[in-house]
Amino acid sequence: MHTVYIIFSPSADRYFIGQTKNLPITLWQHNAKTNPATADGKPWEVKFTRQFDTRNEALSLEMKLRNKDRAHLEELISEAQAAS
Repeated sequence: MHTVYIIFSPSADRYFIGQTKNLPITLWQHNAKTNPATADGKPWEVKFTRQFDTRNEALSLEMKLRNKDRAHLEELISEAQAAS
């Protein structure tokens, strides 16, 4: 399974979108500052996930989300949290 995720950094007040096969390890890497794109945002919190059978499906959603503005991401997160 491949997971598309949105994480949020309260300290940097920003979102980061990615995809992974192992979310716990990826989140640990973001919080361990091993990714230069997220090194300044510790601690990162998972706000949204969606799983896919193939990496291509996950990459497709990741690219679509990266082109959305903050309001759209927050709406998506709110809808996902309300549904769970």
